[in-house]
Amino acid sequence: MAVLPAALPRAEEIGLDTRVLLFTLGISLLAAVIFGLAPAWKTAQPDLQETLKKGGRGLSSARHRAQSVFVVVEMALALVLLIGAGLMIRTLAALWRSNPGFDPHRVLTFNISLSPEKTSNAAGIRASYRELVRRFGALPGVEAVSLDAGALPMQGDSELPFWREGQPKPANDSDMNWALYYGVTSDYAKVMRIPLLRGRFLTPQDNESSAPVVLIDEAFARKYFPNEDPVGKRINLGLLETQPEIIGVMAHVNQWGLGSTQQNLQAQLYFPLMQTPDKFMPLAARGLPVVVRTALTPESLTAALRAVSQQFDPSEVVYGFVPMERIVTDSIAAQRFSMILLGTFAALALLLAAVGIYGVISYLVGQRTQEVGIRIALGAQSKDVLRLVLAEGVKMALIGVGLGLLVALLLTRLMASMLFGVSARDPLTFLALPFVLTGIAIAACYIPARRAAKVDPMVALRYE
Repeated sequence: MAVLPAALPRAEEIGLDTRVLLFTLGISLLAAVIFGLAPAWKTAQPDLQETLKKGGRGLSSARHRAQSVFVVVEMALALVLLIGAGLMIRTLAALWRSNPGFDPHRVLTFNISLSPEKTSNAAGIRASYRELVRRFGALPGVEAVSLDAGALPMQGDSELPFWREGQPKPANDSDMNWALYYGVTSDYAKVMRIPLLRGRFLTPQDNESSAPVVLIDEAFARKYFPNEDPVGKRINLGLLETQPEIIGVMAHVNQWGLGSTQQNLQAQLYFPLMQTPDKFMPLAARGLPVVVRTALTPESLTAALRAVSQQFDPSEVVYGFVPMERIVTDSIAAQRFSMILLGTFAALALLLAAVGIYGVISYLVGQRTQEVGIRIALGAQSKDVLRLVLAEGVKMALIGVGLGLLVALLLTRLMASMLFGVSARDPLTFLALPFVLTGIAIAACYIPARRAAKVDPMVALRYE
């Protein structure tokens, strides 16, 4: 439950269920009975003459084919699951290497809501938020603080319609251009460490008394200002009823989570929170996200931030403290859960395959004790016996690996939408894991092979 992605539907309803437990118990017992019937039936009706005739046959005797088939199937299934888990591990590694467009390390996010007494007018709201930012920023260990009235990376979105100055206003919203809106204060770029590619970022002087300004991201610049410098141009923000000048271009932020392709290149703009029109400021007073960069661990600031808020106004509410690193981690929860699920099943399948091949080889060695003794008595060396037994295990392993590769090549295409930075037929995964599985199979065969190589010829000749 701890590793389930939050977006999994009805995850809160998952729990232990008596009916499921009873069904599992019943199906397990039924499987044991069904798969025990065949050897039990065979043992209950022995054919002594046929048994004596088969006594000297080698490892490829027909009576051992069923065991070999089971081992081959186990090996094939184990390889399919191993490849699936390997692809998800490679995906997670690629996701962690991907650049989200900002630095989430040592950043704490939380929400603050002003008391009703401070929401009566826009000037009072701006003054309260300025004072809170100043007080938060004065705490030991705090490097920078910013408010964010719009979208917060990987935490939902807020969009604004716009059109370029000099172009006609679109007739309706469906024809309008839309951009993700970040209503921030002057230290936002410092907190999030978003690279500035051109121009300048906001300053405290970009306030309600100055000319309106805005920053755009590189995706915005490429799409709406191709082959020209957008700095100095203007856009119309119809909802805010303003025509801000573009003063800079920021790097693109991955708003939708690491590796997400959903609207991955949607345009983004940064607007000074303090230049928000007066009629919209009461909305900001109801609650705003705050982002804080610290030299300490983000969690260690929680109590101090609460105390500062209470000292300023006991009626204020601060809530929802979450480190930005956790938000980034949660954005790949689905891929991480798939990796854990596939990895768990792959480990179980690998264990079953190893136990299966060990059991079959041990059984066959026991059945051929007399033959092995004769071979040694006639001059066979221990290495010859070792090679003989290992060859049978390797043969089953290689057949299982070959079958597993074919099945994996067909099934991994279904995982393509879950992968990032790696192909569904990734050569490294498809080459490395068969060697790993074959190596484990050889290791499982080695113990019975060593036992066979140490057989005493005199004891073996008297065997049975």
